[in-house]
Amino acid sequence: MVWLENPAGDGFTPVSRTDDEAGWRALVEADEPIVTQVDDGRAPPNGVGLRPSSSCSQPSLVAAMLEELDVRAGHRVLEIGTGTGWNAALLTERVGPRGRVVSVEVDSEVADRARIRLLRAGYSPLVVTGDGLAGHPPAAPYDRVVCTASVRRIPRAWIAQTRPGGKIVTPWGTDYGDDALTRWEVHEDGSASGRCGTDLAFMRLRDQRRDFLEPSEDEIEAADSTVTRRGGRELFEMISFAHASFTIGLRVPNCYVTVEDLDADHRNVELHDARSTSWARVELVRGLHPWTVRQLGPRRLWNEVDTAHRWWLSAGKPTPQQYELTVSPDGTHAVRLDTPTGPHRWSVAA
Repeated sequence: MVWLENPAGDGFTPVSRTDDEAGWRALVEADEPIVTQVDDGRAPPNGVGLRPSSSCSQPSLVAAMLEELDVRAGHRVLEIGTGTGWNAALLTERVGPRGRVVSVEVDSEVADRARIRLLRAGYSPLVVTGDGLAGHPPAAPYDRVVCTASVRRIPRAWIAQTRPGGKIVTPWGTDYGDDALTRWEVHEDGSASGRCGTDLAFMRLRDQRRDFLEPSEDEIEAADSTVTRRGGRELFEMISFAHASFTIGLRVPNCYVTVEDLDADHRNVELHDARSTSWARVELVRGLHPWTVRQLGPRRLWNEVDTAHRWWLSAGKPTPQQYELTVSPDGTHAVRLDTPTGPHRWSVAA
């Protein structure tokens, strides 16, 4: 069973190999990601899934991640997120008979199905049902660690279980924009560092998901109201352009952005920080400008995003690939950006 996103973007409907062989095969043979579970395995209402929770990644992206991982014969590899088991099979081929692959999957049903598929295909990596954030200490140290979901914080366990000089490859990013494929090298002192790479979008590890803040209508009516003279092109940069949104996420911690099209002429851009109960909305109306901005809570999220975008412009519009990331032995995550005017460094909130 695979799940296809509805054209309206309001959920996912199942495509069964038994009922629709041609449709199923077209999906699994395309160079596209395939959703294989929705709503953490709970039965979706009316047969429509609301949120993808497990998938088989886009084949070309899987190849890019394996190239970054640089797995060699004899390596010990830890995979976080077994999914269908396909990536674990590819890793097993690469490490050969002298190596070992351990794959950790948080969902017991997904793990059970992967074990069956792998055995049928002739592969025998160790598939562990458990929390991937904890890694798998009994088989450590590892030469390579790869995560098939995105993270906003590298767990200390992954670094501790990787030998010095070993590599960790994972999609990494903030809650604001897309992720970046990032390769970290583990150092003798227990720190790790790396550079961001290809822009991509992955499901977030379940324990690192963030919640929306959903204010009531009364709270929205009572929110502070101002206007912004930012135009459509600037809003696109701030919300949808990967280079700008990546930097904004680094500069505006714990901020999640959503976009809702109400109809052909009305769109809301919302900013959420459930931790501080802060929220903002930019109300875009075709033919009406400047647009209304509503904000509530202790943070003024729109002001922070607006300031971060101006900083991105002043810094020369850096791309994700220009950032170096470091995790110190105490777990602090920091970024460094080198510009013609000098280096910029700051810590990144988890």
